[in-house]
Amino acid sequence: MLAGMSSTTLSAAIEKQIRRLCLNDFPCGNGSWVSFIFVFQYKQTRRLCFQRKPKDNEEAAETEDTGALLDLLSCPHSPWMYDESWSPQAPALRQLAVLAPERLHAAFIYSYFTTLRIVDKGVSVIDSGLLKFSKLEELVLSANKISEIPVENLPSTLKILELRANSLSALNRLTSRPPPPLRYLSLGSNCLGSHEDISNLTGRHWPQLVCLDLSDCEFQDQQVLMNALSTLPHLRTLVLEGNPLTLASCYPGFTVESLPQLSYLDGSWISPEERQCFRGLAKMSDLIVDQASVTVRVGRMRGIPDPMMRVDNSTPDFPVVTYRYSITYEFLSHQTPVNLVMYPSLTSQIILESNFRHKQIYLEYYSHDLEKQHLQNIVRVQAILN
Repeated sequence: MLAGMSSTTLSAAIEKQIRRLCLNDFPCGNGSWVSFIFVFQYKQTRRLCFQRKPKDNEEAAETEDTGALLDLLSCPHSPWMYDESWSPQAPALRQLAVLAPERLHAAFIYSYFTTLRIVDKGVSVIDSGLLKFSKLEELVLSANKISEIPVENLPSTLKILELRANSLSALNRLTSRPPPPLRYLSLGSNCLGSHEDISNLTGRHWPQLVCLDLSDCEFQDQQVLMNALSTLPHLRTLVLEGNPLTLASCYPGFTVESLPQLSYLDGSWISPEERQCFRGLAKMSDLIVDQASVTVRVGRMRGIPDPMMRVDNSTPDFPVVTYRYSITYEFLSHQTPVNLVMYPSLTSQIILESNFRHKQIYLEYYSHDLEKQHLQNIVRVQAILN
């Protein structure tokens, strides 16, 4: 039982992947199955060549040609074919284990990797063992169980860091000291969104950041977030979709206007026409950025008299007969932490008013005061009958 609850370190997960490469076992390595060794030299043609030499005390019948050994690594039907998608350097490292196995000492192997993708491996701890990968530039750790990011355990060479769908709830450890000069940072699908988290996303911490992914988090205060992101001097690509703030009627205009250097927002290129359309929006003092707006189109409704059937041209315009209906609905929910504030609430009340002289119904949605958040927004929803 205790063994099942033990944490899995990142370095242990990487070491497991390296062991599965079988760099010292057939068909790799310098075992008895190798039929020759290479003697590299330059001739007048300036081409790299080799001289075939039999190995001492080995029977020729037990040896394999180097080409055949390399084929065993890449042939789709070979039992030694291995999924190397976790690192682009893995295939080349296996080939090197066939051609020059004497070079594969531990320090060389660790420094050989520049990209590591450890996805959905149950990793919960980023430990100091990661520092052995002295030339690492890209680290993808999506769909794991990581709850904090100790910056002291990240190689200084890192440029790309992806941590989507983990258990992050704070960014304090990531910025407790100057982090690596990241160009790309992905923190989507985590429980992030507090003002403290926003304070850790400024240019003081990320002066080289070009792309930032904060999708499917809990960011609500659009104005505070824009103030922080506007200090990122090189930010060109931003992903915010799936956050509560994107429901505001001033989104994406307020974001585009607040970040003039931005080129892509939520995967879409920002055209000059769009930028001109939103010009001056961020400077409007009376702009409401914390009010959500939703449009609902109702395809079919049952139990409500058809307004068009009740129209009688001979009747006077007044008085107008108005019917009011009370409708409740529920949002689709998903598993969330107990202490997580939902936005908006799971169950809400709609007041529906229909006017038989107009083929429209108007709905008013009143948000609740959730855990003293004082969300006094009123979302007006207009549902147009088809």
